[in-house]
Parts: sequence; structure tokens; C-alpha cells
Amino acid sequence: MKLKPYIPILASLLLFGLFLLLPASWFTGLISNKAVADQRLSLNEQVLKGTLIQNKLFESNHYYPIYGSSELAKDDPFNPGIVMHNHKHVPKLPFLIGTGGSTDLINAVGLASQYDNLKGKKLAFIISPQWFTNHGLTNSNFNARISQTQIDKLFEQPNLSPELKQRYAKRLLQFKHVANKPFLRQVAKNPDNIEHSYVSPFKENQLLKIEAIKSAYPLAPSPLEHVKPINNDNGSWQTMKVDAEEYGGQHTKSNRFGIRDKYWELIKSHKRKINRNYEFNKNSPEFNDLALLVDTMRAAGADVQYVSIPSNGKWYDHIGIDSERRRAVYKKIKHTVTSRDGKLYDMTHKDYEPYVISDAVHIGWKGWVYINQRINHHMHEKPLNTQKERST
Repeated sequence: MKLKPYIPILASLLLFGLFLLLPASWFTGLISNKAVADQRLSLNEQVLKGTLIQNKLFESNHYYPIYGSSELAKDDPFNPGIVMHNHKHVPKLPFLIGTGGSTDLINAVGLASQYDNLKGKKLAFIISPQWFTNHGLTNSNFNARISQTQIDKLFEQPNLSPELKQRYAKRLLQFKHVANKPFLRQVAKNPDNIEHSYVSPFKENQLLKIEAIKSAYPLAPSPLEHVKPINNDNGSWQTMKVDAEEYGGQHTKSNRFGIRDKYWELIKSHKRKINRNYEFNKNSPEFNDLALLVDTMRAAGADVQYVSIPSNGKWYDHIGIDSERRRAVYKKIKHTVTSRDGKLYDMTHKDYEPYVISDAVHIGWKGWVYINQRINHHMHEKPLNTQKERST
């Protein structure tokens, strides 16, 4: 039997076996400060579903994480990741974390996996009203947006209380394809005595190695890499608002709803769903997920600026979801956050203000300027612990 034809196969098997045996620590060192800086606007899977980039992010004092959903990836020149890069008033660089479908539980799990890194850390969390649907987070979005590594790290957090771990376990068990249901049932039943882990040490080792390699050498470009700011970096916030109004006016000439022209073309050609009657449900299960997130952040000692954004009032009136129904949801979002000592910037009264929303639901232009200004204020505020000490 000739061995030569099989040498490439044997070599591949040997290298694969060696990869399996090597410890993850040999690879996690690939996550350098430069790797973090390069992915500030990447919005890729390793940032959204991983733990290594966010570990390094919270070790640094150079960044201000902004968590949200699809609005973060819109090619808007007033996006905080774009306009606040070199702005003279801004002491830290915004770091964007979120994508379409990243609702409250998605963000809660990602943040809870960083629980012991969050004390005193400033960050913003953008709450979108269209999350509060009849069904809440869907199985498909859950499968696509949460990783096994994040869930594993969540339950490994030594200072995350048994009560919160139990709440996470019970919520995760509601999803059809969640892995390791026996472990979650154990935590749900007896959170004070967790005997095993969500994923095995061997599997965790492999997942972290793959994540480290992908994080160090990302392949996909940032969806924002081509977007340039249009404002003067040395200008005031008021100047930025004027620029945003002018920009919004130039890009919404085709309709009376303040919807950007390109999106309006899709609506008119029936490529975008108009029936949104499943949204704005004041009994949505999403409220429990929001409560879990806020409770987790409070227990972690994180200094979070929550931002409650509006929808496009004119458009929702037009499609039959009236102001009274929307206000009930806005009010409950506010109560859910503030009753748990959350710091809320409530923008929902701006739902009829031109150029705050760029389509039906996504924050845009002037809305981003309001948020940018608020984030900058939050960056300059004294740390949360200092504020509490002074108030007592």
C-alpha cells in the first residue's frame, strides 16, 4: 500500500487533532487592543454573539458601548459611531453592539455574560417600541442572535445572584431549540446548587478558539465603512441639529410622512409590509425581558443610559395604530425602567417631530443628534457610585 497519496489527509487530521487539544488561552491572546478598535463599528457576529471582544472592551476605558438593534447599522451620517468619532466634546469612542432582532433578551444575555465586568461602566441601551409585539422574541431570532458561549458565561458569573440565574434559566427554557435543557431545568429548580455547566469544558474550549480566530481576523466589512459625517467636528449640537434637519428635508421629498425616499419607494412597490398591527401590545412578553435586563444592570452596578425612542407618529396614525395605543406602550416602557431605578431618556414625545425618525420605526438624523447629545452628557456625568454616595 502506497502511503504518499494519504499524506495530505493524515497531515490534516494531525493538525485538526492538535487544534482540538490546544488550550483556548493560546488563541484568546489574539484579541489585542487593535482588534477591539478595528471592530468598533463592525457589528459582526463575533461582537454581537461572542464574549472575547466584549471582555476586552470592558477592560478598556476608551470606549462607550451603545447597545441596540437595527438602527445601529443604518447608513446615517448622524449615527453616533460616525459623528462622535472626532467630536471635540466627546471623551470616549462609541462602540456599537446590535443588529436587527437584537431585542431585550438578546442584549440581556450578552450583558449578563459580562456581569462581573460591568460595575461602574457607562453604556447606553436603545429601546425600540416595535419590539413590544404580541409574541415578543421569536424562536428564529433567538436562534440567530444568542450564542452558547454567552449563555455558558452567563451562568459562570460568580456574582450573578441565584435569583437572576433562575429567571434567565426559566426564560431560556421557553425557546424551542435552546441547548442543554437539563442544565437549565436544574438551574430553574435549584439555582443555589449548580453542579454542571451549560456547555462542557471541552466544547467551551473549542468554541472560544474558533471565536478568537474569527475575532482577530474578521472577514466582513462594517456596514458603516462608507458613511461619512456631514457636520463640522468643531460645531455645536445646535449646528448639528440644523444640519440634520436640512439633510432630512433633502431625503424625504417624496411623501408627507417624513419617511426617507428610498424606503418610501419600497413601501410604494409593496416590498415592505404595511400591516404592523401585531406591534404596540401593552401586554407583550417583551416587557418581562426588559425588566430582566434592567434588574441585571442594576445588580451589576452598571451606569446605563436607557433611551426610549418613538415611532413615526404620522405613519402609524395612517396605518391605524393610534396615538393612544402607542402611548400605553411608551408609558409602560418608562415605568418598567424607572421603577427599577433606571436612568431613562424618554424621546417618545417626539413622535411627530420631523426628521427624528427616518422611516416607520428607525431613529434617524435629528433623532440621532438628540441621542448623541444625551450620550455625551452621560459620558461627562460623575460615576454612578459617586452620585449615590453624594445623595445619601
